Formats: sequence, structure tokens, C-alpha cells
Amino acid sequence: MPNWKLTIHGFITVMLSTGLLSACAQEAPPSSGPAAQAEQPAAPAEPAEPFRLPVSLNEVMVALVNHSADPIWLAAWRNPETDKDWRNLERMAYQLQVAGALLVIPGNGPKDDEWTADPQWTAWANQLEAAGDRAVKAISGRDITRIASSGDEIVEICEGCHIAFKPDLPTSGMFGELSPTAADFAEEAPPGNP
Repeated sequence: MPNWKLTIHGFITVMLSTGLLSACAQEAPPSSGPAAQAEQPAAPAEPAEPFRLPVSLNEVMVALVNHSADPIWLAAWRNPETDKDWRNLERMAYQLQVAGALLVIPGNGPKDDEWTADPQWTAWANQLEAAGDRAVKAISGRDITRIASSGDEIVEICEGCHIAFKPDLPTSGMFGELSPTAADFAEEAPPGNP
């Protein structure tokens, strides 16, 4: 039996294509003969509206990317302890992978069309999707060293993209503060856990 692997981005592409293709595959209603076909001029086909996310890309980044990236990044300081902790962390990694795939689809934000048309934006989004995949694998292996490396990679990707596209206000003021830093945990760390 062949091993079929479909990336998140590929899955989204297939789902969108299937929806568009199924609309195109509908048969024309039967006519009453050649004369009826000759009398009715063919209606020009209207172009299908491209798929858009129902939210802005900024909302995807702040609500989904930040939300899912922070726990992965923080796992280097606060290692998961229970099976529930590990499952939650794994969910966050999958969400991050999906978020990277979503960032190539424009939403309803004022810069979404501009961003998604830029090859540099697409490259950052693809890197984020790949980093999410690596985080999933690191978490599945319960490998704290690889999880820490994944967290560092995610931070580099996010910072690089923000410098290129949103240098002045990375979250555009949504949901309050930016991600925590190691210094935020220096005071909170229990004895013996730096």
C-alpha cells in the first residue's frame, strides 16, 4: 500500500481546488434540441471569486501564530511534565503548522493582498509551516533539545517577517502584550529549574 503524505498547505490547496472544480463539473441542463441551442447564446462565464480567509492575516498571526508558538518556545524553560502537557504542546505545534499554511491565503485585512502577492511573504509563511512540522516531530519524540531548537527557529522566522513587513507594531495592538521573554520567567522559576 503506498504511503501518501499530504502537507497542510497541499491539503488546503486540494480542498480549495476540489470545491472550485466541483462547481465547474456540473452539467448543463438538457436542451430540447439543436434549434434550442442555436437560439440561446452562451452566457459568458463569470470568474470565480478567489477564496479569502474570513479574518485578517494580522488576526491569524496574533490569535493563532502567537498563541501556538509561545508554548513551544517556552517549553525550553518549562518542560512539559504530564501526558496532558505533551498533548497540549503537540496541538500547539499542529496549529502553528496550519497557521503557516494559512498565511499564504489573503484575508480581509488592509494589507493582505499586498502581503500574499510578495514572494518574500510566501517564503516566510512556508518557513513557518515547515518549522511547525519540525516542532510536531520534536514534541512527538519528547526531545527537549529539538523543541528548544524549534522554538528558537520560530522566533527567528517571526522576527524576520516582522522586520520585513510589520516593523513598527508587530501585533497592530491586538490582544495586548507581545510574547514573553526568558527574563519574564527568571523571577518565577522554582528552585532547581532555571
